[in-house]
Amino acid sequence: MNKIKSITLFSIVLIIITSCSYQNMNSKNQKRFNVQEFNITGDARASFIIQKRIQRFSNENSENRIKLSIELNKDKSIHEKNIQNKVTKYSLSLSANVRIVELDSAKEIKRNFTVKRIYDVEDNYSDTVNNLKKANNTLIDVIADEILDQLRIYFS
Repeated sequence: MNKIKSITLFSIVLIIITSCSYQNMNSKNQKRFNVQEFNITGDARASFIIQKRIQRFSNENSENRIKLSIELNKDKSIHEKNIQNKVTKYSLSLSANVRIVELDSAKEIKRNFTVKRIYDVEDNYSDTVNNLKKANNTLIDVIADEILDQLRIYFS
C-alpha cells in the first residue's frame, strides 16, 4: 500500500513538473527586438545606465526593429521634518515617459513609469549623500527593469 502511494505521488509530481512551460526571460533566445535608435533626455547618468542596460538585451539579428524615446524627470522634495523644523527625510522620484515605435509597421506604444524612494538625512553629510546615491541607483534599476519587462512582453 505504501509503495503504491509513493509511486502515485511520484507520478503526479513528474506530470506537474514536465507540463510546466517555464522559460527564462533573460535567455539569449528572448532577445527579440533590435533598438535602432535611442533618444533619451533628462539626467545624463540615469540615461547612460538605462541605455546600456537596454542595449544588452538588443539583438542585431532580430526582425523587430524599434526606435526608443525616453524622457526622464527626477524630482527631489522634502518628505518629513522634525519638531525643530529640520529635514529628516527626502523623497526622490524618477519618472520615465517611454515611446516605442516599431520601424517596420509604424506602431507606437507609449508608457509612463514612475518610481519613488524615501531616504533619511544623517548627521554626517557624506552619509546623506550615500543615501541619496543608493536611492538614485535603486530608482534607475527599477525604471530600466520596467522598460525591459515591457519590451519583453510586447515582443514575446
